[in-house]
Amino acid sequence: MKAVVTGGTGLLGSYIVEALVARGHEVRALARKTSDTSHLSTTGAEIVYGDVCDYDSLPPAVDGADVVFHAASRVTPGWGTWEDFENTIVKGTQNLLNASVDAGVGRFLHVSSHSVLGKSCLCDTPADESAPCDLEFNADTYYDYAKLKAEQLVLDYHNQGKIKATVIRPAMIYGPRDRLLTDRVYRHMASPIIVWPGKANPRCAPVYASDVAECAILAATSDKAVGQIYHVAPDREIWFREFCGYMIKAQGGRRVQMRIPYGAAIVFCLFLELWQKLRRSKNMPYLTRSSTRFLNEGMYIDGSKARRELGWEQKVSMEEGTRLYVQWRRSDQAK
Repeated sequence: MKAVVTGGTGLLGSYIVEALVARGHEVRALARKTSDTSHLSTTGAEIVYGDVCDYDSLPPAVDGADVVFHAASRVTPGWGTWEDFENTIVKGTQNLLNASVDAGVGRFLHVSSHSVLGKSCLCDTPADESAPCDLEFNADTYYDYAKLKAEQLVLDYHNQGKIKATVIRPAMIYGPRDRLLTDRVYRHMASPIIVWPGKANPRCAPVYASDVAECAILAATSDKAVGQIYHVAPDREIWFREFCGYMIKAQGGRRVQMRIPYGAAIVFCLFLELWQKLRRSKNMPYLTRSSTRFLNEGMYIDGSKARRELGWEQKVSMEEGTRLYVQWRRSDQAK
């Protein structure tokens, strides 16, 4: 199988590349010229330079491909302008779809997000793939809304008979090389005094990156998966502090923990955001109002469909996954 992976320098994209190469497939990874390809160059995949925002760079990348894994995205929830998210996620997906259709690509695997569910994943029962996407369009949900629009584009192309497509919605992806979610949990848990905003113990759905990659490959190669959406989530209810507890255990030692009022945390995050904007920094603050809201709302996702129809299962436990992350973080590779 000849596969193309976008976002090959990102967390999930790099794991998909590794898993495909390990299976003996011919893999072409799309990377921007400004991206760090040091790890990608060790995988054995062919690296081609391009950008989903630049249609003209895409035809050479997808030429001759049997399947395209679209894992490229702007992942800065709650931080950035709508134009930023629209250009990279929505228009970028449309560019890749058009290039794939023109090249006669057989299958298209789109990596969406659980966040497209909006309020539907905040209930006391886990949200499955039939749950409505209950989103409001505002600055806090630009990322979520853009992912939803991109997902709808993919399914529209499939329904119009242009390309056979499948969508997966991973929940909390974590693991080595992650500089977003796992990085923030690691740094917060490494503090001798851990400060929690409000209750800060919501339901969550952590899945190790290699397990998400396995689900993506199963979905992209199964005839049953054509035209389907799959959630990628644990098979049981998990609370955020359980996940954090494993990170603390992997780091070694005990921590003093305390809480501050939720409102005070929101004000503090607002100050951090304003400071970053005054500095004209493009980087997302360590804490944002969006991340603080997540720590008090969380998510509850039903991932049973992927297990039932694809035979997917999680192989890496939270204890092992956090241990591997801490081991990587302390290694020379992370520096």
